[in-house]
Amino acid sequence: MNFRASTLVTALLASASCFAADTYQVSESVYSQGKLVASPTIVVEADKMASITMGNNFSYNLTVKPNQDETAGVVAAVTVGDSTINPSFTVAYGKEATIEIGSQKLTLLVSKVGS
Repeated sequence: MNFRASTLVTALLASASCFAADTYQVSESVYSQGKLVASPTIVVEADKMASITMGNNFSYNLTVKPNQDETAGVVAAVTVGDSTINPSFTVAYGKEATIEIGSQKLTLLVSKVGS
């Protein structure tokens, strides 16, 4: 009987690790000095960093950290030319958020697409 119980527990633990992490679609628009630089859309797993690089003067790193209340913490690093901003803020799913730092502006929309 103990062998069956330990086999069942092992099987349950193994199957639990196979479940996919929550995934999010993030649509961004990056502006520098009032001009649109890029507007990528990416899909990212919860708590994992996603990166985009376009040419030599644009790169973007993003991590989505889900909260319990239909919001997520977003940590980003956005580089346009020689200027980098590192915004960190909380957004509600499905509602556009905007942050402006110096001459750069970032708008993004986070939607949960899978769990």
